[in-house]
Amino acid sequence: MSRGWKIFLWIAGVFVLGYVVLLVALLASAGDGVAWGSGSGTVGVIRLDGVISADSEPTAFSAGGIDPVSTVELLRSADEDPDIDAIVLRINSPGGSPAASWEIYQAVSEMQKPVVVSVADVAASGAYYFASPADVIMAAPTSEVGSIGVILMAQDLEGLLEKVGIRYTVLTRGEHKDIGSPARAMTDEEKRILQEQVDMIYERFIADVADGRPELDADQVRELATGLTYPGEEALRLGLIDELGSYSDALDVAADLAGLDLEDYGVTYLQPEFGADLLSLFLGVSSGALRQIGIGLAQGLTAPALDGARLRLE
Repeated sequence: MSRGWKIFLWIAGVFVLGYVVLLVALLASAGDGVAWGSGSGTVGVIRLDGVISADSEPTAFSAGGIDPVSTVELLRSADEDPDIDAIVLRINSPGGSPAASWEIYQAVSEMQKPVVVSVADVAASGAYYFASPADVIMAAPTSEVGSIGVILMAQDLEGLLEKVGIRYTVLTRGEHKDIGSPARAMTDEEKRILQEQVDMIYERFIADVADGRPELDADQVRELATGLTYPGEEALRLGLIDELGSYSDALDVAADLAGLDLEDYGVTYLQPEFGADLLSLFLGVSSGALRQIGIGLAQGLTAPALDGARLRLE
């Protein structure tokens, strides 16, 4: 065997061994929290970082963003766990999918145990959406909070495609099947239709935030729903949050709401379970993504053009 092959096999062996060690560690700790302290009771902490999307399922190579399925499972599991007395959601997110945000909002709304939100850098749009029903929302004076609004962006590449000589042949059944196609400009009728959909989601956003924040009625939320974020100090004045405070302060508030001894309570960090889907872990993509590859191959001919122009709460 040549020297080059020996070096290659040695490097490959080290890589495989390291990955196996990492994989075993991940699977061994799947679903277990990292805990410190003990005493009168326990506050469970759930970190929610990144963009909110059904495509954000974590993998072995990436923490992903905020996935509604794993987040809802964590919330419900914590609510049913007799060893957890209150929950802190540590949020750092610019927002994301309206549907995914709504799913998490519903789960937070249904929690029986005290829920305290601790905003890190930002809890904007969809992240503020699902934070709004918490018992207490806390942020630093310089955190960014709010951004209540909806956005839909669609590309119009028709002029560019003409310049480079690319033409699309599009066959559809259904008058608006290719609405939002980047290969052509939208018609006024199509813009009207999509604007109506944006308005509908916007009004739902406002109504749900008003339900989650008893201090604000729908008209007050609408006045704030300009798409802007507000620094923590201003967000407090406007009623978007309840208190200014750090993450440590949020732990104490959650413990106090649960009736725990503030000098003697434990904290456990909850995390989503990595499913024992070895193929998804080794490929570095989520099991959900692998399923979507097959679904996409089967349904590609029927996917609407608007898939590239998704509604966002950002």
